[in-house]
Amino acid sequence: MTQAEMNVVTSRLFSIGKEIFEKDAIKDSIIINNERLMVDGDFTAEPFKVHVKLSIYAENGLLTLFSVLPFDVPQNKGTEFARLLCELNYNDLYAGNYDYNIERGKVVFRMAIPFRNSIISKDLIEESIMYCVTTVSKYNDRLFKLASN
Repeated sequence: MTQAEMNVVTSRLFSIGKEIFEKDAIKDSIIINNERLMVDGDFTAEPFKVHVKLSIYAENGLLTLFSVLPFDVPQNKGTEFARLLCELNYNDLYAGNYDYNIERGKVVFRMAIPFRNSIISKDLIEESIMYCVTTVSKYNDRLFKLASN
């Protein structure tokens, strides 16, 4: 794929991502950074709203979705929390994974979609965003309980 073709694809994917966020995310939460090809927004979910950041990295041919969980994990829960995330990643998740920085107590769910030399539809991007939201929502309560007990 030439650089010109990659620029066209990147622009198209970013436009699709913005359109989906503007349709499905909580309206006053959306932040669009056209220069860095990133869009952030909160989505309605239970028990917490889910924050998702969509980024496009043309140089790597990747679209990524990140959701930083809305709580920190205390140091004394680190090992037990890391063990639970490993179990979830291995047993329950087929797309995406949780990452945990034990020193900072931060947890993120992330997914990546490679798009170099591919045709990626709006439906795939929308389905991926909703998968991210529903997955984070599904496990948020369990993860929060462990972090806060």
